[in-house]
Amino acid sequence: MRATVLWRPLAPFALALLASACDPKVERAPDGGPPEPSASTAQGTAPAPAREKVDLLERLPGCEVRHRGFLLDLGAAAAQARRGFRAEPTDDVVDAEREGSTVARVMVPRISYEIPLDEAQEETELSLRLRPGAARSVTASLGDRRLGTLRLAAGETRTVAFPVLKAALAAGRYTLGLSFSGRPRGSTEPLAEIDWVRLGPPDESLASYSAPTLRDVITDAVLDGAPRRALTLRAPASVRCRVVVSPGTKLESDVGFWGDGRGALDVRVLSDGDAPTVLAERKVTGGPGATWTSLSIDLRDHALQTVSIELRAVETTKGGRVLFGDPVLTRTAEVSAVPEASTVVLFVSAGTDRKSVPPWGPSAGMSTLSELARVGAAFSNYRVPTTVPAAVVASLITGEPPHVHALEDPAARLPKAARTLGELLKEASGRTGMFTAVPATFSAFGFDAGWDRFVQVSPVQDIDATQPILAAARWLDDELRDGDTGRRLLVIHARGAHPPWDVSREEAALLPPEEYSGPLEPRRGGVALARLRTQRRGQKKLGDDDWARLRALTHASLVKQDVALGQLVAVLKKKGTWDSTLFVFVGDVAPGEPPGTPFDPAGELDEERLQVPLLVKFPGGKFAGKELQTPATAVDVGATILRALKLQGGAAGNDLFAAADGVEPLAGRGLVAALGDRYATRLGPWLLRGTLTKVPTLCQLDVDPACVNDVFAQKPIAGWAAWQWTFDAFMANAVRRVAPREPASIDPDTGAALTVWGDI
Repeated sequence: MRATVLWRPLAPFALALLASACDPKVERAPDGGPPEPSASTAQGTAPAPAREKVDLLERLPGCEVRHRGFLLDLGAAAAQARRGFRAEPTDDVVDAEREGSTVARVMVPRISYEIPLDEAQEETELSLRLRPGAARSVTASLGDRRLGTLRLAAGETRTVAFPVLKAALAAGRYTLGLSFSGRPRGSTEPLAEIDWVRLGPPDESLASYSAPTLRDVITDAVLDGAPRRALTLRAPASVRCRVVVSPGTKLESDVGFWGDGRGALDVRVLSDGDAPTVLAERKVTGGPGATWTSLSIDLRDHALQTVSIELRAVETTKGGRVLFGDPVLTRTAEVSAVPEASTVVLFVSAGTDRKSVPPWGPSAGMSTLSELARVGAAFSNYRVPTTVPAAVVASLITGEPPHVHALEDPAARLPKAARTLGELLKEASGRTGMFTAVPATFSAFGFDAGWDRFVQVSPVQDIDATQPILAAARWLDDELRDGDTGRRLLVIHARGAHPPWDVSREEAALLPPEEYSGPLEPRRGGVALARLRTQRRGQKKLGDDDWARLRALTHASLVKQDVALGQLVAVLKKKGTWDSTLFVFVGDVAPGEPPGTPFDPAGELDEERLQVPLLVKFPGGKFAGKELQTPATAVDVGATILRALKLQGGAAGNDLFAAADGVEPLAGRGLVAALGDRYATRLGPWLLRGTLTKVPTLCQLDVDPACVNDVFAQKPIAGWAAWQWTFDAFMANAVRRVAPREPASIDPDTGAALTVWGDI
């Protein structure tokens, strides 16, 4: 029950934060409905401008409220993001209400919170407002420094402070620990109830101090007859929200003063390693004639940077408050949506590294992919959400992250509750087919549900890797007969670059390096790699010659499949539907790089595995030959297919057509990849990696591509922004999970296929 009490208030915050960042609001039409795209928009040209916005008040649970130092509202669900880098509901601290305030009921003897200090402090005081329960004393520590012990008097809610820490504190991350003692043996009563914690310079007004908690800082204010939902601050106080600023973004707010007197405010931008930049300053006056003053700030100088936007009350007369009414990030941008497609082809190439196909790699022998690169858009910042290939494909065809569709590991299956694009199209009277040559997406793993035609071709069979592609082309040829105008979805999971490789012994003898005598041969390559993965550390792994042979085998196999892919494209051209087709070529999981063993069925969350090719030919051919740096992931592919087929569904991703048109998420976007309790989150150039409950590492890939230097402590704005994305994603996805994990039941034929494939 305690976990449920915590979970319910926390889940809406996580969902709201993700929704506001990933899917900015668009101003409604006068009738309250969404803006209707013009006819030209439907064809992918000249979309109409519309106003997008992100409401900072809705994002407030993920922001920092500061007042005479760092303030942590323990009664707010958002404080869970500070609980030792955990991202699951807990029952050691339970949210509750007392005397109109939210409080945290402490159920265990020790709790801790992560505190980022982005400014050095000469002296530091820890104060907190609490109501003692069963505990008779509390001891506080900050990192490895003991702050002291306070005796507690039962039944009295009051603000207490520990002795001032005289030692200077550098900027960085600190763990605040609170240890409670004195609970009678056998008691299950809460040890204490804590309202808030403040860590900052010594404060002489402790007895009268009232912290601006999350519940206190938002109010409905009316000035001169004009109502606003406002952020209300008493100096010296501020709110800091971390965002990645997209091009064209402005900060807009109406500012004023509530009560008699006057005040001063400013808006600042803070970034790691730089002095704060003041963007605007205003004097405001209250009283009977108080009115709102409009504030509009262009953030162009900070575009694509991870920053904290700070709204600050600099001065207020006694009893008054500075108001920031309806603060939003806003942008006027073109409303772009993927044009309608009569046919969608999703071609998933197994084990394919981006560097092995055009336009990122060699084009020799790959005329079809070279053509697709010329007529389609290349997404160079595409990244998959996990290193389990089946989970990636499940995200592509459901539009949901792995933790939502519940296929997260190689031994799980896609549950029936996970609605696929094929099922949605069938319900809308469309036609669907899936052809797979990859055992991980066979019927044993739940991928056969909801298709008009489902074909699986085992690698155990002596069949060329091109045959499933050619069978799909024949199915499509039959479906497009007689000019049928119905909607169709074709999904192909091809063998791609994965072993066993479609190369004969004679062909292999001609591949580099000369006189190769290593363990990799075309037919049993997967088995050999599986054996290498089970070896103990220190035993022989793949050498340079082995890697050279592996790359030669993958290239030879991809060249053959490229020819079959060309025949599939030829069918679409012959039937006159190529121009109106949405054609997606994408990898599942890349093989990885030395010194690891490639094609691990659940490899480490390394960027060389997560970054795979994505080429998209949009209907009408817009963005042909364009290389894009916009962040994208598998759920975006699912969402784009959903919208191109005009299907009703709840895919969580963004429209790739809009991304190709340069529309970035207003407050930025973190791409979270996960495998169990491990995660790797990309936020622009920043990469945050870690395991839940442990301190993560942070690196900046554009200056440290090998990710050698951990700068999490030195870059608190970027680091905590990436962690907030990670925390919100884990929490929101858990709320939306469609079903419990279902184990796959492996029949003998599937087991044999997985063995040849190298997964077992």
